[in-house]
Order: sequence, then C-alpha cells, then structure tokens
Amino acid sequence: MMARERIAYIDFMKCLCIMLIVMYHIDHEFFNYIAPNLNNALQAFRLPMYYFISGIFFKRYNGFADFTRRKVNNILVPFVFFIVLAYLVRLLEAACRFAAGADAIDFSPVRLVEPFYLRYWEVTTPLWFLLSLFWVNVMFYTLSRWVKHRGIIVLVTALIAALGYGLAVQKIELPLMLDTSMVALPYFVLGWGVTRLGALAPSRWDNWGWLSLLLVALPIYWCADYMNLHFQILPAFWKLYLLPFVAILALFWACKPLSYIPVFCTYGRYSLIILGTHPLLFLPIRSFCILRLGMEPGVMLSLIVFVLTMALEWPMIWALKTWTPRFTAQEPFFKEGWKCL
Repeated sequence: MMARERIAYIDFMKCLCIMLIVMYHIDHEFFNYIAPNLNNALQAFRLPMYYFISGIFFKRYNGFADFTRRKVNNILVPFVFFIVLAYLVRLLEAACRFAAGADAIDFSPVRLVEPFYLRYWEVTTPLWFLLSLFWVNVMFYTLSRWVKHRGIIVLVTALIAALGYGLAVQKIELPLMLDTSMVALPYFVLGWGVTRLGALAPSRWDNWGWLSLLLVALPIYWCADYMNLHFQILPAFWKLYLLPFVAILALFWACKPLSYIPVFCTYGRYSLIILGTHPLLFLPIRSFCILRLGMEPGVMLSLIVFVLTMALEWPMIWALKTWTPRFTAQEPFFKEGWKCL
C-alpha cells in the first residue's frame, strides 16, 4: 500500500510544537524571560495543536478492529517502547551511580508499570500525552460511529468536555488520563472539522494567514491564563477553548503557504520520537553543564541545553527509525488480523 504523502506545513507545525515543548521541559520559565505572560500564551496551542493535527487525519478505516490496531501501532506501542527505553536508561544511571559511589536511585521493576496508573512519572513524564491521545481517538471513533449529524457530534463533544472540566474543578481524577482526554476532545474535533470543510486544500486566501496570526497574537497574550492539561489545572472554560481555537486556526492558516523546509519538517515528521526521548537527552546535558561546567540556571544555560538536545535528536531519530521502526510507528507492529509477524 502506498504511503500517505506528507503535507509539509503540517510537519512544520508539528516541529514548532515539539520544539516549544522541549524548551518548556528544559526550563519552565524560559519564555517568561522574554515576556511575562508568554508561556501561558504559548500553552494555548502548544499541546492542543497536536490533538488538532491528529483530528485532521482521523479515519474510521475498516471498522473498529482495524482502527484500534492502527492506533495501538501508532500510539500505544511507542508508549510502551519509550517506557522500556527510559527504564533501561534508568538502570544505566543506577549502575553509573553505584560505580561512582553516588547516592542510589530507585530502579525497581514497578517503575515499568507506573505510567499506567500514576499521573506523574519522573523518568519521562511527557509520555502521558500518548496515552491521552489514544483515548481521544477512541472516544471520537465511538462518537462518529454512532452519531451521523455533524451538529450533534459537536454538541456531544461539548458535553463531554464540560463533564471533563467539571471533574477538573472538583479535582476528581480518572485513571489512564481519561479525564484529560475528555477535556482535549474538542481540539481533536476541530481538526476533524477543518478537514471536513476542505480547508487542507490550497486557497487564494492562504497568503493572508500571517496577518491573522499577527492580529490574534496580542489578544491571546493578554487573555491567556495558566493551563496544564496533564494535571488538569485549567483556566476559565471559554479560555480553555476559545483562545486555543483561535491560536490553532491562525497558526494553521499562517503555515499553509509553507513548502518543505529541511531539518524542521524532518523534526516534525518524527516528533513522536522527540517526544519520547528528549528527557533522556536534556536531563544529563543540563546536569553536566551545571555540575561539571559550573553554569548557572538561566537563559544561556537553557539555550545551550536546547541546542544540544535538538542536535542529538537527529542521530536519535535516525537510529530509532532504522533499528526499531516497528516500535516507533514507522512500520506496523501488528499486521492486519493482529499478527505480529
């Protein structure tokens, strides 16, 4: 079967999002060094954009079994793989600490199952997103399978999101990131809606996208509040959706005229690998810079760690897509009929 043709501006959008995520994880305050509320403004689209892009490419395929197989291959298999990879790195760190006579760290096998029942996993926390994205896909498949009218799909999506928001307000957590997935569902549906409206096709209005981005940038900056989908720390309901919707659509429109951009589009194409591996790279780099080079936390340290991390991601991408393609969504792990071979 012929591989799906890449859409260059979508890969660029994914690259932009993953780079912002990497920098945020390196230094939560980095963007606020530039402007006091910039981090909150970027949060309006940084993660919602990924749900949006997944919604753009939603398909029901050949029924629920085929759909589930594909999502297991593309989301859950990498989720488990990166958990195991992070645990192996943890074992290596424990061995190095033991050899150097440093303080021991916990490397018990229970670490391998913690991501399935803990909201925070210190070894590589960003993997929560993959679990949430899987459930968002399943939720929307179920919804689209049983509801045919687009307006009712939107209405039910809003009700599910409101229920998820209510759980967050009451500080009620559901297992397996289900509550976060309920809150994130509208971002996914927005991407689905954009595709249904034919907005992926070139248009004579595409060159006006940058103007729309400029027009909404300041209002989003002024209005944005802190938002953390992972821990369900949410702003006012309208800010949770209106601001991200506006930011996502403006950025989508602004990026549409872009053609293939080397390196950036590659990083976007393999952003899944970057998501799963960047903590394994930047944490030792940052520790080395502080402990061995005597660098102080701040803008310069964060920039150096970011540049080195992204540089090392290039050979990391090559290695994982070459040696472990079935574990990193480059090839199907389960073949049709759920066969591994």
